[in-house]
Amino acid sequence: MIDLIGPRPELNNFKSYSPLKENAQVILSANESPFNLPESLIDEIKEELDKFSFNRYPDALADGLRKEIAAAYGVLDKNIILGNGSDELIQYLLLAYGGSDRSIFTFGPTFSMYDIIAGATGAQVYELERTELFDINVPRALEAAKDFKPSLIFLCNPNNPTGNILSNEEIESFLKGTNALVVVDEAYAEFSNQTVVHLIDKFPNLIVLRTFSKAFSLAGLRIGYMFASLDVVQNVLKVKLPYNCDAFSQMVAALAFSKREVLEVRVKEIIAERKRVFGELEKMSGVTPYSSAANFILIKTEKEAFSVWRKLLEAGILVRDFGEPRLREYLRVTVGTKEENDLFLKTLKGIVNAG
Repeated sequence: MIDLIGPRPELNNFKSYSPLKENAQVILSANESPFNLPESLIDEIKEELDKFSFNRYPDALADGLRKEIAAAYGVLDKNIILGNGSDELIQYLLLAYGGSDRSIFTFGPTFSMYDIIAGATGAQVYELERTELFDINVPRALEAAKDFKPSLIFLCNPNNPTGNILSNEEIESFLKGTNALVVVDEAYAEFSNQTVVHLIDKFPNLIVLRTFSKAFSLAGLRIGYMFASLDVVQNVLKVKLPYNCDAFSQMVAALAFSKREVLEVRVKEIIAERKRVFGELEKMSGVTPYSSAANFILIKTEKEAFSVWRKLLEAGILVRDFGEPRLREYLRVTVGTKEENDLFLKTLKGIVNAG
């Protein structure tokens, strides 16, 4: 028997991210769009496949797609990097600016991949707890930054899983009050109509992350993009894998981005449904919904949250429950189609009102 070498010691107690896998007829757990791509766009993809070169490597920098994105946002294409999902871009940032002698700031509860990737790459994580209403105490965070001197500060905006949002003025306070790289994760920005992309030229320590997974209905493909200063882009390119974004995903994302006005109509539908669902939840006894600027709503239940989650699943509806202590009494529900939302509301009302 060969005595195989083990992993790095710090991985012994390390927990990987485990996506929720449950069979259900209505999936409201992963913040995906409830809509597939429009048939007209799918037809265009099929036409492109007839001349698609599967035997050739993809464009290493996804130049065609990043030029389209740059033109839409009024920035230089050199200020953009494409990633195999925004998770990969987070990993690149931590490879370039993290490490065993560096630290990062996160604000929990928030997107778990910041902590997971930071831990995997050796950085020290300081999680500053949000307030009772899940806001960030910005002055206190800036004071802590003076002591701990983080190299990266992650601001999920709107925040996942709570749905609340920092103002642009609060984000500027981080940009002005620290020399850390401030990573503003705007995965849900299309649902909030708020962004800081326009501040890229003003603040060299600003990084903005975006994704095609949510508003663009492309969770099945992995395409994310990052806006940053030329200096940050050059350093990230040093750790970026070659051909990291496959050619098929680039092609589909470029088509979707060129037809984004069609997808924006669906975003408006989701926002309208979010407002309606929130209003119905406010009327429901035994449930407290939290205002959201994303495509999901966090709710607190008077009954045990896991019990409510299980009964919803038994009825064929999958929402997101949480194991971490701060969110043990909460569930997160993605905004689906009107029919899905109506079924969720009816089922939830029956569960929380049952004796």
